[in-house]
Amino acid sequence: MFSHLRLRREPVKVGPDPRDMPILRLDASPTLPISIYAINNLSENAKRRLYRTLLPPPLLMRFRINPVSWADSDGAPRVQLTAEPESNTVTVAVRHPAEAPEPFFLLELGDNNINGFELNFIALHDPEGPRFAVDLDEEGQGTSFGTVRRNLAEEARALAAGLAPIQLRRNLGAAQLVFEQLELFMAFAAHQAYSLEPLTYAAAWVFERRGFAYVRGHKLMNDIQREFQPGGRLHAALDGSTPFRQPDQWRTVRGRAWAIHDGILEAIDAQWDHLRMIKQLGKHAGVETFPDATY
Repeated sequence: MFSHLRLRREPVKVGPDPRDMPILRLDASPTLPISIYAINNLSENAKRRLYRTLLPPPLLMRFRINPVSWADSDGAPRVQLTAEPESNTVTVAVRHPAEAPEPFFLLELGDNNINGFELNFIALHDPEGPRFAVDLDEEGQGTSFGTVRRNLAEEARALAAGLAPIQLRRNLGAAQLVFEQLELFMAFAAHQAYSLEPLTYAAAWVFERRGFAYVRGHKLMNDIQREFQPGGRLHAALDGSTPFRQPDQWRTVRGRAWAIHDGILEAIDAQWDHLRMIKQLGKHAGVETFPDATY
């Protein structure tokens, strides 16, 4: 049920610049927010110690990766940390095995100017499952999550295998662990909220279940729910013209997501873009735009 998201635009500045929150002010107050920028300007060992809290130990141990050393039983490093000085983003990538073509867990977190964090990107998939090359077209060019070009044959295979749009592999089933760990890091850093932009309808539904609310896009989600009902314009557009627009797809989150990925929102003069969601630390917003949904 969980795949990807990415921040696409900068929030309006309504708070202090993260660069004005130096790590050396920690002694001033335990509630003083710590920025990614400040942590990134520490020593490599200090950064590693602090960012270690982003990774759930049970997830690492599942693949025999030591949660402290970040190495496997042979001593090979499995975790790559990218936290450059003067940067306001951190990326953590975990591979299994070490020579895997892509990480099975990838997280990018950044500062924003509203006293919170941005979850810029996350991917979490089963490295031992079959791979679907939806990230490359038939000529080997990147698809940019299907927004620039598509690999229809691979997408059809992924659909038939039960995956959602832009998923490369089946889900890992560890999203709860990851988000609980992320909130622990937020509490450590004294931040109250984090934001994101869901790349797909399925991702937005998953984040609703994780307690997120909409800053932008709630109306679109309500419109989608209404128009996918029998008699609605999106329901009528499920005409079987492509593998991604079959008549019964309105019944499930995944079915709707594939139809939306296929451009069906044109039927209501809309497009999947500019949605924005926010999660407050320790709170569940209770948003549900597809009641009693089946994934």
